[in-house]
Amino acid sequence: MRELVIACMGILIQLTVFFCIGGLLMRVLKMKEDTASALVLGYLCYFTVFEAVAVPMTLLWVRLTVLAIVWAVLLAVIVVCAVWLLHKNWRQQTRRISDIRKDHSWLLLLVGVVLLLQCMIVVFYQDTTVDAAYYVGTVSTSVYTDTLGRYNPYNGLLLKKFQARYIFSAYPMNNAVWCRLLGLHPLIQSKVVMSLINVLMANLVIYKLGKRLFKGGKKQADLMVCFVCLMQLFSYTIYTPGTFFFTRAYEGKALLANISIPVVLCCSILFWQNYKDRNLWVVLFLASASAVAFSGSAIILPAAVSAGILPILLVRKQFSKLIPYVICMLPTILYAVLYFSTKMGWLTLRAS
Repeated sequence: MRELVIACMGILIQLTVFFCIGGLLMRVLKMKEDTASALVLGYLCYFTVFEAVAVPMTLLWVRLTVLAIVWAVLLAVIVVCAVWLLHKNWRQQTRRISDIRKDHSWLLLLVGVVLLLQCMIVVFYQDTTVDAAYYVGTVSTSVYTDTLGRYNPYNGLLLKKFQARYIFSAYPMNNAVWCRLLGLHPLIQSKVVMSLINVLMANLVIYKLGKRLFKGGKKQADLMVCFVCLMQLFSYTIYTPGTFFFTRAYEGKALLANISIPVVLCCSILFWQNYKDRNLWVVLFLASASAVAFSGSAIILPAAVSAGILPILLVRKQFSKLIPYVICMLPTILYAVLYFSTKMGWLTLRAS
C-alpha cells in the first residue's frame, strides 16, 4: 500500500514538473497556452536538460545522491518560478474546464476508457527480455550503490569502461534520481510510474497530431487517439511501435517510436501549414535532443527529421532555413560522433 501511494505521488509530482517547465517555455516563446502542449513540451525540455546535466556527472563519477540533490533544487526553483509567473493563467484555465466537456462530448469518456486499457496492459504485462533486465537493472545498481551507471546491471560487477551504447542516454538515470528522491523501488519507478507517464505523453502527442491533421477538430483528434490504439493492438511484430508501446513502455526505444518521431511528424505538418513559425524549430530541436536522452537508437532521428522537413524547405525554396534544420540535428549528430569515436578506439570512457 505504501508503494502504491508513493507511486501515485510520483506520477503527480513528475507531471507537475513537466507542466511547469512546459508552461514557462510557452511563456518565453509566446505560444498559445494549452495543457496538452505544456505537458509535451515540458516532457521534451525536461529530458533535454537532464541529459545535459546527468551525462557529464556520470562521466565524472559523481554520486547519485549529488545529482539527485542538484536536480531537486533545480526543479524546485522551476516550479516556484512557474507558480509565481503563471498562477493567473492557470486560474483562468480552470474556469474553462466546463468547456472541455462541450468540445469533446461523449468522446472524452471513450478516450478515458482507451487510456485506462492502455495503462492496465502496460502495468500488468511482464516483459523479461535482455533490454528489460538492463533498464531496470542499471537503475537498481545505481540506486543501491549510490553511483551513476558504473556497475554492470547483468552481473553487478564494477565496469572498467562505460558502455558507449548506453552511457550517453540518461533516461535510466532519471529513474534512479526519482527513486532516490521519493524512496521508490526501481522496479516500480521504471516499469509502473514512468511507463504510465510515457503512455500519457504518447497519447497527447497523437492527440496533437490529430488536431493538426484535422484542422483543429478536437472530436476528430479524440477518435484518432482511439483508432491509433486499435491499430497498435492489432499490429504486433517485434518491430512495430505498438509492440514497444504496450510491452516495453519503460524503454527508451519505445519513446523514440511513440513520442520523438510522432513529434517530428507533427512539426512537419505544422511547417507545411505555417512554415514561418520560428517556435517550431525550438520544438524540433527539443525532440531531437531529448531523443538522445531516451536511447542511442536516436542516431536514426536525422533521417526522420530530413524526411519530414527537407522536402518542405526545397519545395518552398526556403534555403535560409537549412541552418536551423542542421542545428536541430546537432544533438543526434554529436551523439553519433561520440559513439563511433569510442567504437573506433579514439575515445575511452573509463568507469573505474
